[in-house]
Amino acid sequence: MTTVELLKEVLVGRLLIVGEYRGSRAEEAGYVDKKSGEAISYVRAIHLIECTCRGNLDRAMIYQRLPEIVEKPEEAVFHYIKGRRYAFFLVSLKWDKGQVIGSMAERGPELIEGIGQGSGGSVPAPQGAGTDPRP
Repeated sequence: MTTVELLKEVLVGRLLIVGEYRGSRAEEAGYVDKKSGEAISYVRAIHLIECTCRGNLDRAMIYQRLPEIVEKPEEAVFHYIKGRRYAFFLVSLKWDKGQVIGSMAERGPELIEGIGQGSGGSVPAPQGAGTDPRP
């Protein structure tokens, strides 16, 4: 996804969060269906990202319900690159006990091209940064 495509998604009004990917894990989750009383279980992924929220660098946890073909957490495979920036398309976002928590839409995370690719995901340093000014 290019920055132009990302901007179009924002201008359309899609709920999304952009963050630097830190890792993922899968776990079993579930709930009880109130109508039938049946216990429903599924596997969900928890993605940990770093993003700027309220002016500070924060971590965010993004939950994603995995497809039914993933029956056990051990079967989940994540092909995301640590340190790269991704756009996570959300259906909900909340601030809970100092933690940003989101639930992903069916659309998976998309790598944002051209941002921080060569420096491990961070924004490139300004020109001349890190050079010794002494002769």
